[in-house]
Amino acid sequence: MNIDQHILEILDGRGGLDQPVTLNDFARRFGTSSTIVAHAARRLVDAGLAMPSTVIVDGVPTLHGLTPRAPVRPPR
Repeated sequence: MNIDQHILEILDGRGGLDQPVTLNDFARRFGTSSTIVAHAARRLVDAGLAMPSTVIVDGVPTLHGLTPRAPVRPPR
């Protein structure tokens, strides 16, 4: 299993929690650097598999963590 799958498993296991899991939280859990986690997180966001959580750093929105993808509701 790759890091992308591990991240998705953690996000899926969070249920209805709204708090994002930070990139540093993932890095500590996996015993790797936050840079490696950031690359995986960007792939998951780009693929629409996770929602980004950003913070403003020097006026620039910066990826800080992830939340589970919002469930898709069927049209009424």
